[in-house]
Amino acid sequence: GPWGRLTPRSAGVSADQWAALLWLGCWLVALSLVDLRTRRLPDSMVLATLVGLVVIDTASAALDRRFVGPAWAGAGALLYGGLLLAVRMAAPAGLGGGDVKLGVPLGWQIGWVSGGGVVGGVLLALLLASVLALVGCAVQAVVLCRRPPPLAFGPWLGAGTLLVLVFT
Repeated sequence: GPWGRLTPRSAGVSADQWAALLWLGCWLVALSLVDLRTRRLPDSMVLATLVGLVVIDTASAALDRRFVGPAWAGAGALLYGGLLLAVRMAAPAGLGGGDVKLGVPLGWQIGWVSGGGVVGGVLLALLLASVLALVGCAVQAVVLCRRPPPLAFGPWLGAGTLLVLVFT
């Protein structure tokens, strides 16, 4: 079809990965609503997201006797969180601490799913998040006919990550 490879890879996703994706998706909706309303990502919610993913993925690895996944997931968590931390350190007013912390569970899941493609997955998620945020700001500026309110970046980070997890 016209979309070629831009279709969900549902046939290759196991039940445990659907569970992890559902867990992540539900928490990202809740976190996005809070972030849009308060411009904050509560630590307790970000931690619950991470803990659930670690439990789901680790249980899956133990049942399938796959012990490489956690190493890639840890690398993804460090990479995504680390890149966001570097941005925050370079421009503290441009990125909140909650966004940095949210990078950890997002990176965990990208690493778990992508394995050796974790670097590309994280970079693609960040690129998508940035593009989506820019488009969102432009649409707000046109609709509101004024400067948009401060950006809540958490929803865009989540959207970019979900796109990578579902379509790559």
